[in-house]
Amino acid sequence: MSFSSMEVQIVHMLNSYPALDPLMVFLSVVGEGLLWVLIGFYLYLSGSKRTAVYFGLMLLSVWVAATVLKSWLMVPRPEDVRFVVEASGYSMPSIHSGVAFAAAMFLHPIAGKYSYLLWTGALMMAVSRVFAGVHYPSDVIAGAVLGIFMGYLCIRIEAGISVYVQKREDSD
Repeated sequence: MSFSSMEVQIVHMLNSYPALDPLMVFLSVVGEGLLWVLIGFYLYLSGSKRTAVYFGLMLLSVWVAATVLKSWLMVPRPEDVRFVVEASGYSMPSIHSGVAFAAAMFLHPIAGKYSYLLWTGALMMAVSRVFAGVHYPSDVIAGAVLGIFMGYLCIRIEAGISVYVQKREDSD
């Protein structure tokens, strides 16, 4: 069995449980933006204005990077499956997965004992995209890798800028 035929089988298997459609639709819709706006707004209101800005820029960066990769890789979406949610364009990498894993990585250091909820939510969102018939497992894995990388990169950039700003303030 080839890797691609195994992926098709996974999509068909996950896609064959219509009783889970409401949950999977919810997870997909949540990943469309409202959740990320609410988290950014919460960060802003909690006094972490700079973190909120970095969070928003990071999510935008993941979206742009994934969109560019989609147009470069041109991987078609799965065929012959039930589409539980609407999706158009190319499949790889999954923007939903990229954004969810970027958010989990970025928020992990400040989430403390609740960080497992971020990672669980990101994983569930990724699985929901395969379940919905709009992505192959490799699409959501690629999105997760992209998101984790971008989330980590933004953590490092934020830390570097914070150190620079602190040094500037101390020297004044």
